[in-house]
Amino acid sequence: MTKASIVQRLLDKKQITAEEAVVLLKEETYNPPSYPMYTPNPYYDTPNTTPPPVWCSTDTLNTPAAGDNWEYRDTKFTPPTED
Repeated sequence: MTKASIVQRLLDKKQITAEEAVVLLKEETYNPPSYPMYTPNPYYDTPNTTPPPVWCSTDTLNTPAAGDNWEYRDTKFTPPTED
């Protein structure tokens, strides 16, 4: 059973007019839904991909002994003096 056969049967029984049959048989055009256009987030900032600074010590003669302070002498933190 097709749309055309149903319309023809209704026309034969004079339940619809020829104008109504044309409207029913007219091809419907598909109108896809419209989606809003993408807008980037105004608050997004490009992440900082710079690696953090790394300090390496070349002092291998004065390594701390077990139980001693773990810092090397040349990288040990010293608070600023009050001058």
